[in-house]
Amino acid sequence: MSIEHFNALLQELGKSVGLPELKPNDGGLCSLRFDDRVTIDLEANEETGALIFSVIIATLPPYQTEKIYPELLEANLLWVGTGGATLGVDPATLSVFMCYQEKLEGMEYLRFQDLLKGFSDVALFWNKRIVDGTNLDEKPPGAPQSTPASSAKPADNQPASATTSAPIGSYA
Repeated sequence: MSIEHFNALLQELGKSVGLPELKPNDGGLCSLRFDDRVTIDLEANEETGALIFSVIIATLPPYQTEKIYPELLEANLLWVGTGGATLGVDPATLSVFMCYQEKLEGMEYLRFQDLLKGFSDVALFWNKRIVDGTNLDEKPPGAPQSTPASSAKPADNQPASATTSAPIGSYA
């Protein structure tokens, strides 16, 4: 059932972007290239019923690891810089991966479209950050915006509480 639903979501996506024959390969994988920078792999996992999004964002030059690792760890903390996805590094190749999964059952096309948009935005942000060294002063998509300390106080007679920002792409 998951594979058929995955195929239907891809078919609808294909129609909306001018690729009416969009479908997974024989291995159940569909790869989409964004801005000629990142290739996102989509796969329906029949065993878990999850739709898996994955991408190799970039390969780190060895001299960059000490600088980038703390940024990647900070981005992973409560998914503040990943929109709900997870970043990791393959120690053998220094490839930076980003992955996300969500139950496929009942996923509507708009949800799928939002997830793909959010995932690609975050992947492109990190690709540009690592490869080009850009976005140095920008926060990743979905990261909460900083507020001046003077405005960060609870309302009168209200307890202080943590605030969360809505992750991009409506990741759950």
